[in-house]
Amino acid sequence: MSHPPLLLAARDFDAYAPEKATSNAYSRPRLEVKQRALAWARAVVARLGELGIAVDVHGSDEHPTLRNKKRVDCQWVFFWRDQGARDELDRLQGRGRSIAAEIDDPSPFTRHAFLALRLDSGAVEVCFAVHPEAQVDVENLRARLADEEAAAELTGALRALPEQFALGVSPEDRVAASSATPEALRAFVERAAAGQVPLWIGWSVSRETAIEHSALLDEQLEDAIAALAPIYRLVAWSRDNDRIALDRRLESAEQERALAHAEAEAQTERWRSEQDAARRSAAEQARARAVVHLENTRERSPGAGRGASARKPSLDTLFAGKKPAGAVATASTSATLESARERPAATLESARERSAATLESARERSAATLESARERSPTSASTTASARRTPPSRPVVAEGERVTPAPAAPPSLEKGVKVRVLSGPFADKVGVIGELDGRGSARVLLGLLSTRLDVADLEPVIEGRERPSLQSSHRRPLTPKAR
Repeated sequence: MSHPPLLLAARDFDAYAPEKATSNAYSRPRLEVKQRALAWARAVVARLGELGIAVDVHGSDEHPTLRNKKRVDCQWVFFWRDQGARDELDRLQGRGRSIAAEIDDPSPFTRHAFLALRLDSGAVEVCFAVHPEAQVDVENLRARLADEEAAAELTGALRALPEQFALGVSPEDRVAASSATPEALRAFVERAAAGQVPLWIGWSVSRETAIEHSALLDEQLEDAIAALAPIYRLVAWSRDNDRIALDRRLESAEQERALAHAEAEAQTERWRSEQDAARRSAAEQARARAVVHLENTRERSPGAGRGASARKPSLDTLFAGKKPAGAVATASTSATLESARERPAATLESARERSAATLESARERSAATLESARERSPTSASTTASARRTPPSRPVVAEGERVTPAPAAPPSLEKGVKVRVLSGPFADKVGVIGELDGRGSARVLLGLLSTRLDVADLEPVIEGRERPSLQSSHRRPLTPKAR
């Protein structure tokens, strides 16, 4: 990471002090922290994608709103399932949620399991959390703990976390994640449900430590999120991790939704047909009233006769046998208008034909140019490929020239040796062996984190030699000044 975007300082923690939580005057420094945290999160999203976990990233509000109960005492950056999956699960989880509950807590962050970064006035932490309101994820977790083999898989993933990671419901009852058991996990899940608080698994760094190691902390927090990725994959529901047969419930919900949509469409069609029938009935009644009115008018009129004189006058009868004075002009205008309409259509068709011909000609010229280039250099591709495959030749050493000795053999793995991690969430990270247990694993110090890894996943790092000083200089020697 060439330029860590977080670089937490004392002023960043001070922006979330309790006495500033309800004030809009500190929204600006909190916004700056949020923007840097979201910039840091982009690298985390890419790294989780490499591990096979696709997530969306979202930051909590930096100013007092209804969603945070008009109080900003911390900054969250959430990593959770994408929008389509959240909407699909919200339709199931929102069925039993009352309007009062929606008004009291409109935030959707408690309804899904998530990975997160959290910053307040006293510490910064990364965690995996699942709230009791995330019903689907909680049910999936309980089903896993009910299966002995699946529960052992989860506890094994918890024990593989670095030593600094803890597990619990509140900060007071947190225990080391390496000591987790299925019974302890079930007890924590029930305690979280009773208190309506999330089950928390993560790593917390105090304010003083974060400020002291700010240049190193950004990469360490990213590594911690990657270390929690297996826990997220085992607990959070997905179609590949469906231990509660939720697919059938989703299909049922989709069928109910389609049925409700079909009923709504049927009601709409019935309403439209009723409206059309009402309009036709009104039109028929109006025509009947007009006929009755006309008959009454004829009866009241003494001079009304039969035949053409008794019919209601119209434009045809009023102007029968008379050609309007502007008929010729109207016909001429219509012909002119029709000709004007035909001209743009013909012009457009001609332009399309010319464009098609030009495009075809350009394609033929490009094909001819490419074929000519291939004929001129028939072996360029093979030459390049062979050049890539040919290993670089060993330089020839002239007689009397100083030969640089070959690098020394890699040191063996022992306490204090610098090593590189080959696989897992800490792949390509460099650390120092703290101790070897003699059973094929080693305790490796990775900055602020220390974790136990298999020796097969480690390789020693060979320290490079210092660059030798130059024996001569290409600069021209200075001419001594004349006395």
